[in-house]
Amino acid sequence: MKITTTRFGEIEVAPEEIVEFSEGLLGFEDAHRFVILNTQDGGPFRWLQCLDKGDLAFVIIEPLQFMFAYDLEISDADVEFLGVQAVEDIVLYAIVTIPDNPRDMTANLQGPLVINVKTRRGRQIISNNPAHSLKTSILAAMEDRARRLAAAAQPPADAPASTDSPKKEGRG
Repeated sequence: MKITTTRFGEIEVAPEEIVEFSEGLLGFEDAHRFVILNTQDGGPFRWLQCLDKGDLAFVIIEPLQFMFAYDLEISDADVEFLGVQAVEDIVLYAIVTIPDNPRDMTANLQGPLVINVKTRRGRQIISNNPAHSLKTSILAAMEDRARRLAAAAQPPADAPASTDSPKKEGRG
């Protein structure tokens, strides 16, 4: 099917690419069918383009692309609604807000998008985790993630020095 959008012009969307948000998104309850589009640079950001309203599109990102950890509790009702059979069926996205200064961009971790990649059903849920903010700084979280990953890659200070020479085993 061909869809006309204000941001991308006319795009071709295969039926198996459509993600159905039957309840819509918060503030956009009448927008139900979406497609996820990659950015031209292949970076971590993507577009969630509404097929019902060509002028409605959101920048989205997977939280673990910029955060060290993102623990989201998904209710049994949400799991059932989405038809989830295995955790591998789920992909999480956060809607990104980009102000005039892109360094100040934020992600909504309190209202993530949960998508079952097999059934192509999606739902925006509300996280009750107080650590999940409506406006999480993506740049600050990326810097924190980089520090933590670098620290995790360093051997502990009290670890013995590694030697590359083979050890001889004797018989007792």
